[in-house]
Amino acid sequence: MMLYQIHSHAQIQDLQARSDELGHSNKSMLVSLVSLESVRIACESYALLRPLIMESWWVCPQLEILSDVAGLSLEIQKLEHDVLPQLMVQEAKLERDALEAFLLMKNSAVALLHMRKSFKEALGVLLREDYLVTAKVKKLSKMLKDIAVHVLKGKCNIVWLQERVPLLVQLVTDVLETPVHFCDSDESSDESSDEYSDE
Repeated sequence: MMLYQIHSHAQIQDLQARSDELGHSNKSMLVSLVSLESVRIACESYALLRPLIMESWWVCPQLEILSDVAGLSLEIQKLEHDVLPQLMVQEAKLERDALEAFLLMKNSAVALLHMRKSFKEALGVLLREDYLVTAKVKKLSKMLKDIAVHVLKGKCNIVWLQERVPLLVQLVTDVLETPVHFCDSDESSDESSDEYSDE
């Protein structure tokens, strides 16, 4: 069985570009997703990789994990594009749009914790206690919930909020730019002696 290891989004793009050539091979192929550059790119990576796997005889054991990361990415990018801009504009006063943003933040905090749990379960024994993605998502979820609850319960003033919004923006960006590791490349290479390498 051929083995194709993926360490970057560019390699998924290359795999897509060469799918006809590789697909005509008489050999089946194990696509091993080792890592990606960031949480942010996971959505696009999943959109490219899933059809390649589903429409061929190829196998990718990490596809479900990539789906979980893509879900995290979408939720956090929704915060980045739809929610945080409202807070930046409305930070001087808590108008209706801003309050709606805080409700969305509270919902996102719950959703992120649920997605984080699914991601951890999918990774299983590969997960380290200090795994960056899950640790940062947990921190982001906590900050979202704390800010939203304080504002919605009227327990903070504008100064308190203005101090925390830039920190929240920074944390959202930090999570999205965090690299993602799916499996150990040495372990995955042991699964096949016939390796297709594109590095």
